[in-house]
Amino acid sequence: MNTMDFQNALEITGLGLAGVFLFMALFLAIIVGVDKLFPYKKEEDGN
Repeated sequence: MNTMDFQNALEITGLGLAGVFLFMALFLAIIVGVDKLFPYKKEEDGN
């Protein structure tokens, strides 16, 4: 096994993991933003 190949594989893996965490953070920010724009309002029963 070549050391350079291993280093390249670690770099690619790190970029992939960083991309996943970046996507999850962006998705969370979108969910929080939509929740702020359209807050939940409890419906009252007519009974």
